[in-house]
Order: sequence, then structure tokens, then C-alpha cells
Amino acid sequence: MWSSQQESAIKEVKSWLNAPRKTAPQVFRLFGYAGTGKTTLARHLADEVKGSVLYACFTGKAALVLQKKGCEGASTIHSLIYKSVEDPATGDFSFILNGDSPLSHAGLLIVDEVSMVGEDLARDLLSFGTRILVLGDPAQLPPVKGEGYFINGDPDVMLTDVHRQAADNPIIRMSMEVREGRQLQIGTYGDSRVIRRGDITKDAMRDIVLASDQLLCGMNKTRNAFNGRVRAIKGMTGGSKPWHPVVGDRLICLRNNREKGLLNGSMWEATRAEYAGENLFMLRAASLDSPEKSPVDIMVRKEFFSGTENLLDWKDRRKFDEFTFGEAITVHKSQGSQWDNVLLFDESRVFRENAAKHLYTGITRAAERVTVVV
Repeated sequence: MWSSQQESAIKEVKSWLNAPRKTAPQVFRLFGYAGTGKTTLARHLADEVKGSVLYACFTGKAALVLQKKGCEGASTIHSLIYKSVEDPATGDFSFILNGDSPLSHAGLLIVDEVSMVGEDLARDLLSFGTRILVLGDPAQLPPVKGEGYFINGDPDVMLTDVHRQAADNPIIRMSMEVREGRQLQIGTYGDSRVIRRGDITKDAMRDIVLASDQLLCGMNKTRNAFNGRVRAIKGMTGGSKPWHPVVGDRLICLRNNREKGLLNGSMWEATRAEYAGENLFMLRAASLDSPEKSPVDIMVRKEFFSGTENLLDWKDRRKFDEFTFGEAITVHKSQGSQWDNVLLFDESRVFRENAAKHLYTGITRAAERVTVVV
């Protein structure tokens, strides 16, 4: 059943699990490329752990993918370790570390897609004292500044052999082509495909956009343009300007705010949208990653929706929450998440020495189907 490399990995992890807590490190880094069986190994190892085993990811989409792979009860890290507290005077909610979290008495926590876990979130996870097995893929893009607390460390075990069954998966096969330095060929890969932008009609592209769960691209300029187009297709234009946010808009958070439970890269939906004057929008946002969370009220500068946030002075930026439209997001922002059906506009060549990692990361954000537009 297991390859020699996987058997060696199982032995290493078991040795860590069986070592006395006083001498063993709290974290074990099990890294590997897409298709090397990280999750399958982790599930197998969980059966041998004394006590409960918990699964968590940075985003709700990635947690759903884990659940589909048989990791029962997989949740977001945030919902696992934080709880909301209401201020009786104002009615506002804030988020604090939950000392009664199931993590406090678990035998093991398995965290997948760890690239977006930053230092603050990692420290809060570690504070429970529970052993943590982290799964990551160093073939992906390097995490942006302030993230990648776990993935930036050296692996305790690195899996490189893609097993035969995984290699038959079209998405894995595409990722291998890219990782091994070959160019993706135009054509179909099972339910996935690679198409030229000039070979598809406007109406056909519209259908692909509407059928996809998430649109990914490389550059912020492209992201801004695509968000405008997708919102127009969906009829999400309102207010005195087409870029004014409206109820139903998908949003992505751009900066952590622990008190409000906001995580950089998390996805939200606007349930209320009002122009508050002074170049501000007052929004109520419901989490798309953790639907059980109460909606939060946020104040966002208009520049984040018009695409001119880089013109803001940092002092002005820090006073408010940072959100923008999330119909289209960059591959960098997509790290740590997965969607069933991804539409990827390939701009990897812009990233030069990281071009292959950029394309590889975009492809592997898809759990079932990816359409790559070159």
C-alpha cells in the first residue's frame, strides 16, 4: 500500500508521536508535493493517536476539501481556537482565545495548507500545548510577508514521490508538468483544460466565469479589471459609481484584526453596504469561510474598492479595516485555500524566477477542475 518513502515518513511521525512530550518538539513538519499523499498519510497516522485528533485549515474552503478527503470535523483554525464575546454596552462582538477549545484536550492537531498561517495565529495555536502535525507544499509560492510561520521552517519529512494513482488525477498531472519545468499544452486534462484567450468567444468566457467557484490571476491591475467585469456580469453595480460595494458582493480581507476575527485572505459577503461619507463605506460582512460566525461591521476606505489604495498614507490605512472585492483574487492571496472549480488566468511569466511556482500554486488551488487561460 505504501511506497518506501511513505513508510519511512510514517515511521518518523510515529516516533515523534511516541516520544515524551518533554523531549519531542511540539510541531512536526510533513511537507510534500501535490499528489505525494500527505493527507492520506495524516489520516492513517490519526488512527494510532491516543485521544482525539482534530483537523484544521486557514480557510473554510480548504477545510471543506479536507472533509471530502475523510478528515471528519475539519474546521477553520479561527473557529477552533477563538470565541466571540459580546460587549453588553455596545452590542459589538470581539474574538478572544477560547480556553475551552477542544484543542486543549486533543491528542493531535493536523493543520493542512499552512502557507497563510502567520506568527500570531501560530503562537495562539501553540499556546494550547497540543502536538501539531503541519502539512505543507514548498513547491508553492513563498508566502507573503508576515505569513508562512510553519512553511518557512525546514521539513522534518519531505515527500517527493507522486504515487501512481495520484498521477492519474488531471490536476496533479498538470501540476507535475509545471513543477518539472515543462510547458502546459493547450488541450483537455480530464474535466480540466488549458485554453488560449484568443480562441474563446466572449459568451463562452462569460459562461466559464459564471460556472467557476473562484477566478485567480497574477497582478493586482488584472484583479481590479476582472472584479469590475465579473461584478458587471452578475449585476453587482450600484450606488453613484459602478465600483461602489453592494449587498451580495464577495469580499476578501486584506489585513488581520484579531479583535474582530478578521484574517488576511479570508472571504466574506456584504450583507449591508452604505456610503458613510468622508470617503468611507460602512459594511456588514458575513464570513464565507466560517458561516457559523456572527457578521461583523467594518469601515473601509473607498480607495480599496476603486483600486487606488496604494495612494493612501499608511496612517490613514491603519485607522480602518481593509477589504476589497473578491470575485477575482491573486494567486498569492489564494494560498491556503482551495475551491472545487477554479478559473486561472495565467500571468506567471511576470514573476520570473517564481513563474513555475506561481502557476503550480494556481493550479493546485483547484480540488476538482481547473481552467487555465493562457
